[in-house]
Amino acid sequence: MTRLKLWALAARGESAPAFGATAHFHRGLLALALLAAAPVAATAQVDVTGTWEITLNSLQGPNSFDGTLKQDGEAVTGELVSPMGTFAFKGTLDKDTLTIIYSIPVQGNNLDITMKGKVEGDLMSGTAKLGDFGEMPWTAKRKAGTAAPTVAAAPTVAAEPATAAASASAGGVSGKWDITLKTQLGDFPITATLAQEGDKVSGTVSGPAGDVPVMGTMAGSALKLEFVAKMPTGDLAIVMTGELGDDGFAGKAQVGGLGDTEWTGKRAKQ
Repeated sequence: MTRLKLWALAARGESAPAFGATAHFHRGLLALALLAAAPVAATAQVDVTGTWEITLNSLQGPNSFDGTLKQDGEAVTGELVSPMGTFAFKGTLDKDTLTIIYSIPVQGNNLDITMKGKVEGDLMSGTAKLGDFGEMPWTAKRKAGTAAPTVAAAPTVAAEPATAAASASAGGVSGKWDITLKTQLGDFPITATLAQEGDKVSGTVSGPAGDVPVMGTMAGSALKLEFVAKMPTGDLAIVMTGELGDDGFAGKAQVGGLGDTEWTGKRAKQ
């Protein structure tokens, strides 16, 4: 069985015949290759930007203070304002798990505090580790009106029916496309949501396992899309090239070192 066949099986969620460690390796690799390895699940991106009312629940009772958080990608910075003073912190947001670290002065020494918790919309909860002095639970609620502003989606404009080529010529490839990878084991459908600015194209390629960021170009009727799947064994580069005709796109997809497969794409119906 070829590598491309194994890739198609893994992408479709089917199993391949077991024939040793090599097959096991390829099944794991290919299952992650296209979309399944996306670091972000197919849900709304979590953003903790804003002012939060944080409560530490100690044995002596709850202790509340404000925290102002600013998020840039996975990096989180800000400051905590309590009766003991204002303390800057740094942290990370991994999917919906927030971790922040800061220090407070205690009797001439610094006490390192690590707060880790889950984010659920405007609520958070978790555990704070106070140096070597143990742990305590904490909760937080985002104050109204302090969340990061969201950008409203541009309104869609109704258009007269047109061929795919005419539509792309007039408005670019921006929009949602239904893509079919034509493998030796059958058709494998995915979707691409694209935005075009000049000859630059960006967006996401989506499947059952999640979304993968994609970048590319649109020169005349020639489309090129590239994205990288992150895996423990290294990066797997995927390149899709195709030509736009009256019936949509048609081209080839190069899947790392696993071979090529044909693909077609049609603009999704609204």
